[in-house]
Amino acid sequence: MMDHADHTVDALGVFYHEFIKYSGGDGSGLGIVLTPQHLTEFMCDLAGVNKNSRVVDICCGSGSFLVTAMGKMFQGANQEESKRIRESGIYGVEFDDGLYTLAIANMIIRKDGKSNIYKGDCFHEEITRELKDKHINIGLMNPPYSQKDVVELEFVEHLLDILSIGGTGVVVVPMSCAIGTKYGHVRERLMKKHTLQAVFSMPDDIFYPTATNVCVMVWEAHTPHDASRETFFGYCKEDGFVKRKKLGRIDAYGKWEAIEKRWLSLYRNKDVVDGFSARRHVTSKDEWLCEAYMKTDYTKLTQEDFQQTISDYLSYLIKSGDVYEA
Repeated sequence: MMDHADHTVDALGVFYHEFIKYSGGDGSGLGIVLTPQHLTEFMCDLAGVNKNSRVVDICCGSGSFLVTAMGKMFQGANQEESKRIRESGIYGVEFDDGLYTLAIANMIIRKDGKSNIYKGDCFHEEITRELKDKHINIGLMNPPYSQKDVVELEFVEHLLDILSIGGTGVVVVPMSCAIGTKYGHVRERLMKKHTLQAVFSMPDDIFYPTATNVCVMVWEAHTPHDASRETFFGYCKEDGFVKRKKLGRIDAYGKWEAIEKRWLSLYRNKDVVDGFSARRHVTSKDEWLCEAYMKTDYTKLTQEDFQQTISDYLSYLIKSGDVYEA
């Protein structure tokens, strides 16, 4: 039965992704880049999803975030509360016909025959107006990347505008959105209306085999960013996952649960740990990544690290032509 609390996996999305892969493509041409399950779990936990939440994903794809959120909302919910969650706790928007069908199917097999999934453009005025009337307090999203007309941060801006005052938006976006002055006008608009609470630098290969470096941002909706308040930055480059042939990245050694608990604990307590986290006053013109602010933990450096760095640098010099063999 799909109404149990531990069913947080987007099974249909996984099946679709594997079907496309084995049929001769990577799925990207059909608009699906599946968000890793442990990443959706982490983002739901950052947002504090519970049985009283109202959750939206305005670029929901096959429904990964909504499925994960629904599973967490069912935890501790009684029969009446579970019914309310299905009827008015989950909302999504999807433009693509195929992915919209998958999202609807994902809801139906979880006994949701009255799913609040909108088919259309998330920027459409009527869809936007209806969602704003739902008093939604949590937004989760992995927006489309490299679009011609709309940049990723504009999807983030729209998501936050839809949320109720004080709502929480947790999004995964390319690191380019957090670096320097790129998209400066959008970054400035965002901070005039919303507060950047935290940014986490994620593992370089978390979307393997897609080569996209990403970060996770946590925003407070409709509270202008106060630069006198510190933003938390996490350097979350090691999630315990390893690559396995034909399986991709998997938690082969069962490390993820403990790692996620540590990430969440440091964030909630705003702890600063050398080599892992930092706090900094930032504006729209600053870099929004931990790499720019954290201190190095030199206790972890070894002789092997030194030798590897020298070898890598020497290799670079030879390839660039700056060093020539005698």
